[in-house]
Amino acid sequence: MSIMFKHLSVTELKTKPLTDFTIVDIRDPASFASGSIEGAQLLNNQNIDQFIASADFTKPLVVCCYHGNSSQGAADYLSEQGFAEVFSLDGGYAAWSQTN
Repeated sequence: MSIMFKHLSVTELKTKPLTDFTIVDIRDPASFASGSIEGAQLLNNQNIDQFIASADFTKPLVVCCYHGNSSQGAADYLSEQGFAEVFSLDGGYAAWSQTN
């Protein structure tokens, strides 16, 4: 199986309006509550089916985790669900928070 998602750096994400993307954060609820990318939605096993059912599959989707590792598996899974363009945020929220 080929990898269907792309990598996106924090620098690349910052060059575009965040509203151009759907941003999901797969970290634990406490970490998400303590800080997240503006407009990001918490995504976990409890709400993923609801998210997929109501998502805009044509809008680019960015998956964020702690350091950019777990987001790759989630991005691959979401690509398989039919999203047109899926990105894994390189460096995750740790990299994002260092630049903000």
